[in-house]
Amino acid sequence: MKLTDEQRRAIHHDGHTVITACPGSGKTRTIIAKILRCINELVGTPRKIGCITYTNTAVHEIESRIRSNGVNDESCHEVSTIHAFCQANILSKYYWATEDYKDGYIILSSDHDDYAKVVDEVGRDYKLDSYARSQFESLNRSPDGSPLSSSIPEEAVNVFWRKLAEEGYIDFCNIIYHSYRILKDNPSIAHNLSCRFAYLLVDEFQDTSTLQVELLKLIHAQGHTKFFLVGDPEQSIYSFAGARRELMMDFAETIGAQKFPVLGNFRTTRPLVDSAERLIPRQPPMLSASSKSLLNPSISYIHTGSSFAAVTDYFIPFLNANNIDYGNAAILAPNWFVLLPLGKQLREYGIPVVGPGARPYKRKYLLGRIAEQVCAYLESASPEILRQLEKELFAIASELTGKPVFQIFSYVGMKTVQRILREGQRLCQLHEGAKDWLNEVALVFENILIEDRIIPSSFFGCLRDSKDEMFDEMRKHHIDIENMALADLGMLADPRKNMKLMTMHTAKGREFEAVAIICAHDGLIPYHNYYNHLTDDALSESRRLFYVAMTRAERGLFIFSSNNNKNLPPSRFIAELDLE
Repeated sequence: MKLTDEQRRAIHHDGHTVITACPGSGKTRTIIAKILRCINELVGTPRKIGCITYTNTAVHEIESRIRSNGVNDESCHEVSTIHAFCQANILSKYYWATEDYKDGYIILSSDHDDYAKVVDEVGRDYKLDSYARSQFESLNRSPDGSPLSSSIPEEAVNVFWRKLAEEGYIDFCNIIYHSYRILKDNPSIAHNLSCRFAYLLVDEFQDTSTLQVELLKLIHAQGHTKFFLVGDPEQSIYSFAGARRELMMDFAETIGAQKFPVLGNFRTTRPLVDSAERLIPRQPPMLSASSKSLLNPSISYIHTGSSFAAVTDYFIPFLNANNIDYGNAAILAPNWFVLLPLGKQLREYGIPVVGPGARPYKRKYLLGRIAEQVCAYLESASPEILRQLEKELFAIASELTGKPVFQIFSYVGMKTVQRILREGQRLCQLHEGAKDWLNEVALVFENILIEDRIIPSSFFGCLRDSKDEMFDEMRKHHIDIENMALADLGMLADPRKNMKLMTMHTAKGREFEAVAIICAHDGLIPYHNYYNHLTDDALSESRRLFYVAMTRAERGLFIFSSNNNKNLPPSRFIAELDLE
């Protein structure tokens, strides 16, 4: 694997390591190189390497790139989000050590009907508006257990958590909190965990919360785990989730980590790097190491009548003129509310998109989650989609039964996956339209899962019920079900050919040949209004968020403001970029 001298020195350092990596500096490559080196060291031993990253997208990318380097045995390395790490290694094994979940638990995602029911109950009792109700899924906790939320009263949050626990449910933030309490109250469990993991690699460390840092400190205190931390304080954008910019270097000091700065940006061409440096100057400065050809314009600001006009009149023609595939382009916005109507408009306009407004039904439906992966695999036969289908079946079976169904990843599970794919393909030859195909596969897939004992027979009817609910929702939103093609379903699971619609936050860690930032208005980025005074800390974080959005672009960046944003002025950050 080709590495820079900066990357190589960090990888070969034997002790605790912290890498401060500028955008586009090849941090994923560095992490993978460290994992491969550690695998060579630990193969044949009972110890493991743990790699904790921020999103499932990053997990899939790292796993794929490890396999592309010839490593197919996952026995001594584990790549996961912090929630999955805690669930697999702490909570699922030691839940009996908690007070709230000593009899077991069911993980409840925010798109589940029972989750929405509890939110509505609490929202009604505490007279919460729609925005406050939408923030329950973003809740986090401090190490002392107190909730971190500026929009929901603390009493309401505590009632929400109590109601979940009474039903045996747990939300994502409590997976981490109860895992932390287990390690804190039971040092022997922390010791076992430290003995199991010889290395813990943590990606995007600048966005690690105080609670997560305290959990890592408990593992470090046992003295058997070496830490390899990668992040960038200038890209710290998750203070609402408990992250603080200074935590990365504070933890590095606590564990005595050697610091390695990495300053070459291999992603972004020089005009874009120069603009990013004007917004947030780095010392020493970030340098463009990109070999990609320049585009004209490389960066542009335009005010238009609407976000839809901005995309269709300027961004899409730019992509076509420069032969940039839609799959290598992204539209970023300060929040998902403005993306939702845009996604629907672009879909109706004939542009393949994934993101808010792109899926014609909610992500929660069981049949939809399976059908999307099956259709995507039938389109491309990609092994990555095959693995994603396995994970989707694992998640669905675990949600239904309330316990992990690991046999999905065994020989038995592999046979189940192949049966589903074969039946999906057979029925695809009989039905051209998605509606008739879904009607057939709902029963067929359900029978396979029950026959192979992936789910109990008591769940007979669950996929057909979810199919009916999908259809009802699509009719409610005036989706033309009769003319929906199977390719439309596969497109949602395999977004490589689709334009991405993302919030600036969720774009973190991604890269695209061309990026359009829409709704670049003061009041949205930075966010403030009459009721919400803009503090210095909030302004600094908004600047970093805009910086993150800009540096997702490799060759072309459009920044748009428009008339459909309540007469808000253009973002103050645009003037700092000194654009014509």
